Amino acid sequence: MIKTVVCGLAAVFLLTGPLSYAQEQTLDSTAAVVNNDIILESELDAFQKMIQSRNPGIDAITARKAALEELITRSVIVQQAKTQGADLNDTQLDRALSQVAMKNNTSPEKILDSFGKGLPVAEKRELFKQQVLISEFRNSSVRSRLSASDTEIEALAETLKKQGSVEPHYHLSQIVIPLSANPTREEYLSSQAKAREVVSQAKKGADFNALALKYAQGSNASQAGDLGYMPESQVPLPFVPALTRSKAGDIIGPFRSPMGLHILKVHDITHDAVTPIRTYDAAHILIKTSIIFSDEAARAKLEALRNEILAGTISFEEAAKKDSEDPGSAVDGGNLGYSVPDRYDPAFARVLVSLNKGEISEPFKSSFGWHIIKLKDIKVDNNSKDAYFDRARALILERKFQEESAQWEKELRDQAYVHVIDPALLQAGVNLEQSKR
Repeated sequence: MIKTVVCGLAAVFLLTGPLSYAQEQTLDSTAAVVNNDIILESELDAFQKMIQSRNPGIDAITARKAALEELITRSVIVQQAKTQGADLNDTQLDRALSQVAMKNNTSPEKILDSFGKGLPVAEKRELFKQQVLISEFRNSSVRSRLSASDTEIEALAETLKKQGSVEPHYHLSQIVIPLSANPTREEYLSSQAKAREVVSQAKKGADFNALALKYAQGSNASQAGDLGYMPESQVPLPFVPALTRSKAGDIIGPFRSPMGLHILKVHDITHDAVTPIRTYDAAHILIKTSIIFSDEAARAKLEALRNEILAGTISFEEAAKKDSEDPGSAVDGGNLGYSVPDRYDPAFARVLVSLNKGEISEPFKSSFGWHIIKLKDIKVDNNSKDAYFDRARALILERKFQEESAQWEKELRDQAYVHVIDPALLQAGVNLEQSKR
């Protein structure tokens, strides 16, 4: 059965890798209603089992609550993405599979199998499609809300230059005690009391993952709060002073943010070399769609242009001047100059970094329209002023992206209608109900 809800995906494959979970799907009852979608008991059961297999010792209700929390949030995101026209046809889906497989040094078949070898191929493809939609929609929605001033970029660039080629990386897990944007005094005191109790339990050796799952929210609830290794320059600024004084095993916090009260566990600290800046010299041709010029027509036009260029009938530069609808680059033969991938639309950046020098991409779609890219050169820059500035800008935007992404999810969730029917959670007194605001 193929539905619009993401079933048991814990995180975007491009970032964290695939998940396998129970494969049995039968006709069954509804566990929850989310706007115009439903989450089935079989989906919830399967995801709960996956969480418990990852976290031995987690009680069933905690795992079930985290599973439903994640499924609800993902359903809300997928529905919103499709409302705004985000979708992938079969050809685009095949290309996305091939790109992800290449990036992860595997095959499209193995990626699909990661969703459950016993599932029908059509259902595995639908799960992968939903995963890509969530990633692309989050990227385009959140990055449009981000900005970084030259002043803050220059300040971090100077810090990076003084720091040299080595930077601390922290392996962190976090627990977030929820708190509304404008809490009452009673709500704030209650959250503070919960935070103190969590810190006390964690310092006494309680399973941090189990504590994190108890309060987990959002589309990555099943990750049990594990943030992985984060370079110091990407750690939210309120956490940094305490982190710089910490050692492996420490529990620090709570720290206040718009999301609530954060408690961190420091698993490990390493001092890794800073990744050199790679800048890409590229050119592109952009074809925009409209009511009378479809995606299929735009792709077909670019495929024809690409074939002419490869055949030597016309040069890439001549084709860009003649046909590209990007006024800023078309007059210069589509040239974009040297730049870091983070400065581009996420879909554009992903294709750009997958190319070899001299290669021309297949047609693909970004939020601006349809493109083909020619990668002319790649330059590794370690020590110039521009390199530090570009590195600082990328790090600041990535840090802000992580912070803003959680807030964006919360806003979508706050606007959703959620009605929980699952008997086990209702009997346990778990309340995830929500009316549209």
